[in-house]
Amino acid sequence: MKKENQVYNHYYGLDLLRGISGYGVAVCHFYAFIYKNTFLEYLSFVFVEFFFVLSGFVLFPQLLKILENKKNLFIFYKRRWLRTLPLYFIILITISLMFNKFLTLDFIKYFFFIQDLVPNFLEESYFPVVWSLSIEEFFYLFFPIFLILVKKKDLLIKTIYLFISILLVKTLFVTHYDASFLRTGTLFRFDAILLGFLLRYIYLKFSFFQSVISSFIFLSTYIFFKDFILDNSDLFLVKFGFIILLQLLSSSILIFFLNIEFLIRFNLFKKIASLVAKQTYSVYLTHMILIYSLIGFEINPFNKFSLYIILLFAISIVSYYFIEKPILKTRPKYLQKEI
Repeated sequence: MKKENQVYNHYYGLDLLRGISGYGVAVCHFYAFIYKNTFLEYLSFVFVEFFFVLSGFVLFPQLLKILENKKNLFIFYKRRWLRTLPLYFIILITISLMFNKFLTLDFIKYFFFIQDLVPNFLEESYFPVVWSLSIEEFFYLFFPIFLILVKKKDLLIKTIYLFISILLVKTLFVTHYDASFLRTGTLFRFDAILLGFLLRYIYLKFSFFQSVISSFIFLSTYIFFKDFILDNSDLFLVKFGFIILLQLLSSSILIFFLNIEFLIRFNLFKKIASLVAKQTYSVYLTHMILIYSLIGFEINPFNKFSLYIILLFAISIVSYYFIEKPILKTRPKYLQKEI
């Protein structure tokens, strides 16, 4: 395991990646939902995938605190829930009222993050981006319990076993579910977050050059085979291989952004990275409300997109400083190591 100061470092490169991912999803969904752009819808899969490896990587130090002191388990839950749930419930209620779905069965499913436990569980999927948040929330719930059951010296090997086990289990279900559900099903994607967790152990072994080359190879493959993947999505190799390709691409991009940490000596870089990172969660949750509102708004496409980005930026700034930040200040601190 890495030295203490390496484990608890803050990475501004990952702040930038988080912000790019949030706005990347928002931009892709704008053109996919309003202008039916299939390529950008396909590209949005990559930006969403970044969040999984980011979560595993960034949460690594907090998860270690559970190993150091088991009493930190419930502190971890409180911290995660205070970070994710308040804004989510506000946006869920807002978008449910827009669709006249408040307090319906679909609303209840979204409320408890169970809307993607099984295929076609919703009557109407009116908040489609939440599938990834459901995966995150169930991972937050279950993986810390796994940590309680392992010894610190066995953490790496047993996490690898768990990662491989999830992959093997998924191969048993490849023929039973379509490609979309295999990518978005709540209990099928824990391995994506585990991958980020495992990367925390090994990322220093990859150079800037290696990360650039691997990112280029995987991204080129992802784009070049777009039509083949979409046209043959029911093939066993495509359904399983597509997820692997996304995970390899996400890992290489994450390592690339870790390797641009030399830019932190430029104060402007730090400010931009911090600003977009703070907005990310709100951008991710609120952008569908703006898209639904703009679908029937007949103005020039460039002006519509400009209005969308300006509103998204403004709403996300207000959300962070007036809703998220005050709540974050109330989160409990972790306990020290057990003696």
